[in-house]
Amino acid sequence: MAGHEPENLVAGSSGSLGAIRGKMRAKPVGVDIKLLGGLFLIVGTLDLVIIALFPAYALILFGTAVTGPASFLVKLHAPAVHLLTGYGFLWLRPWAWGLGLAYAGFGLVSEAMNQLTFGFHQIRSVFMVTTLLFASYLIWRRTAFTDEPMSENRPKPEPQELH
Repeated sequence: MAGHEPENLVAGSSGSLGAIRGKMRAKPVGVDIKLLGGLFLIVGTLDLVIIALFPAYALILFGTAVTGPASFLVKLHAPAVHLLTGYGFLWLRPWAWGLGLAYAGFGLVSEAMNQLTFGFHQIRSVFMVTTLLFASYLIWRRTAFTDEPMSENRPKPEPQELH
């Protein structure tokens, strides 16, 4: 087998195997968003643990402390949204972009009302700034959540006729 040394095929930058490897290599798409998704999943899980360990904790939303038996259900919104957002970010679902921005808006309005009701607080202010930065980053990375356009090689679906 003269002329076909195995090391040329393995090294492959000039051989046909190298060209095939270059085409088969997956491009990392939205790794930053996927990492944020993992963080959201961790935060959602921690939310559940905190709610279970401290059921009497009164969540403060929109300038009001929610107490009593209904507070348990109100507190469950946070882990539910965090886990759903985490899943959506992890799989780059288009709906997760809107959910992330909507929840950022929810948090900003709630914290602004808390600031007006209870006075200025550094932690709330830092939360508001980081939430604004997060929302800005999501807007900047909008394309990571879009569905991929159809490939030229993929068959196009036949139009459906109504009978």
